Amino acid sequence: DLGWNMVGLPLEVEDSSIGSVFPDAIEGTLYSFDGSYTIAESLDNGTGYWLRFGSSGSSEITGAEITSLTLSLSEGWNLISGISFTIGVGNIIDPSNIIIDGTLYGYNGSYVSLDNITPGAGYWLRANADGDITLSSSQQSSRSIPTINHFSGANTLEFSNGIHSSMLYFGMDIPEGEEFSYSLPPTFPQMAFDARFTDNMRYTKDLGKITIINTKSSLTLNFAVNIHPGEYEEWVLTTNDGEEIF
Repeated sequence: DLGWNMVGLPLEVEDSSIGSVFPDAIEGTLYSFDGSYTIAESLDNGTGYWLRFGSSGSSEITGAEITSLTLSLSEGWNLISGISFTIGVGNIIDPSNIIIDGTLYGYNGSYVSLDNITPGAGYWLRANADGDITLSSSQQSSRSIPTINHFSGANTLEFSNGIHSSMLYFGMDIPEGEEFSYSLPPTFPQMAFDARFTDNMRYTKDLGKITIINTKSSLTLNFAVNIHPGEYEEWVLTTNDGEEIF
């Protein structure tokens, strides 16, 4: 797509330089992530990248299929890519159980929570420790992904600019040990839209600051209050200069 994309190299190729793999990309805009963003000249299998295009289109990549790939994850957020076949996050071989459920994110202008890793795309994935995981096209699902929605009945704040939207939650507690399942990946300065609490979370129990990235001129806020904070208390949303929104 036009602008910034999260991409990966889904085949084994003879020439993995950015000019060979994605000839339509803007030169000097390939970035990998290892705790911070670093400029790259070529693509490695299993690594995800930010890459900027001057127009929408597609790239045809020729190479050998990758049916299995072991990735070394670091504790925290990792920018990864997959193999030559779509694989469900529940099909990832994770012997040390380091993947934090609910933290596979793709990008379409804003971050989107996903269940599948598709060829050619880049993804964020969070680990609770350093370790190895394996993506394999022959692996049948061996892990069940919990579907408990801890936000059911929570208060909501939905920010939208007409193209992208983001839902934040407040007023409920998350069970201890599961907080990181509701964290968001690192921002990228040029992303089109993002909304989060300043500790990079999608929720807060009772107090928080919200940061927003918005490249459009308008921003719509919808909110729902289902849980009241208690007697003699009320929920208040204010701007930086103290103006009360509700």
